[in-house]
Amino acid sequence: KAVVSTQSTGELAVMGVDEDVAHKSSDKDVEFDTLIGHLQDIVLEDGFQDLQDEFLSEHCEEFEKDKEKKLVYTEIYNDYITQIEGYISRRLKELHPSFQMDILLSLIQSRRDEVDPELFDTLASFADFVLFKETILNYKSQRD
Repeated sequence: KAVVSTQSTGELAVMGVDEDVAHKSSDKDVEFDTLIGHLQDIVLEDGFQDLQDEFLSEHCEEFEKDKEKKLVYTEIYNDYITQIEGYISRRLKELHPSFQMDILLSLIQSRRDEVDPELFDTLASFADFVLFKETILNYKSQRD
């Protein structure tokens, strides 16, 4: 339990807080902010946008608004995840050599409220088939 007190000098002092714990928390915040910043930059890159557009263009005709989940949908979705996640992972490793995808995913889940909603939706489409299908159907309707 931390106690904040005013010392005789008028400075605030935090009593009972281990400096190592405060430092580790700060390091985690910096790492989270750095990774999220890189991730936001990556999804805005022309290379990412081109990859996503090419993929959606190539496969959007396979999808229909029906409730049926065809086997080909699963194959396309798995290919999408492989390509998009691979691109993001490669770029993050270039920008942040100690990057590990499982740590990023854990950080995003635990700090969801700190992630830009649009970025979160983009990332969620990689992990949620329904969102992916909505994305590809929206792409198809805009293209037509």
